[in-house]
Amino acid sequence: MTGELILEQVNKSYGPEVLMLRDVNLTLAQGTHLSVLGPSGSGKTTLLRIIAGIEPIDSGRIVFNGRSLLDVPPYKRNFGYMFQDFALFPHMDVFQNVAFGLKMKKMARQSVNTRVEQMLDLTGLTGYENRRVNELSGGERQRVALARTLAPQPRLLMLDEPLSSLDRVLRQKLLGELTAIISDLNITTIFVTHDHEEAFAAGSTVLVMKEGRVEQKGSREDLTLRPANDWVRQFLS
Repeated sequence: MTGELILEQVNKSYGPEVLMLRDVNLTLAQGTHLSVLGPSGSGKTTLLRIIAGIEPIDSGRIVFNGRSLLDVPPYKRNFGYMFQDFALFPHMDVFQNVAFGLKMKKMARQSVNTRVEQMLDLTGLTGYENRRVNELSGGERQRVALARTLAPQPRLLMLDEPLSSLDRVLRQKLLGELTAIISDLNITTIFVTHDHEEAFAAGSTVLVMKEGRVEQKGSREDLTLRPANDWVRQFLS
């Protein structure tokens, strides 16, 4: 299947004492919106980093669209990764931040301008082109980061706790905006969070992790009505 992501028996450790991922198996079809839910230290961010190619794995397989990714560097995977702290460039304005990945691909200037305009319109930032990112609110920075991540048309979108730095009221507002944008795109998405309601709102399927292991994967109904074990039941209660 085009755009399918497969992880088989993936293990990742940081030295002999810290095993972050333990025999992780995962299959995502094109267009799937997956939330990865778990407590701090459960391996959620590590999972994103090994898919993105930022971290190597110790053993196992990672395949996308029928091709192994183990020998593919991050910049050739064409995956979008939105970091928890947004990682915007403070010396650049909004336009320059969103255009950064496109210029790295050496796109023609007019094509860059057109794509940036499309992304600013999508994220509700039209008119913000010349604003410095340090002049923006937390919610506006979050939308700039999303626009920058989406601009190069990634084959896979990964969001690492994208709302965690915002206050509760703003998180609820932006969660609705974010999920609406994602739902309009036919792009496989992995949304990492420690918040139950965020996970259920952002993903049609939720993967629950504990200590580097996948405890259960399923819909909200599956997880709440048919938890795989006592830990999942207690964690979601």
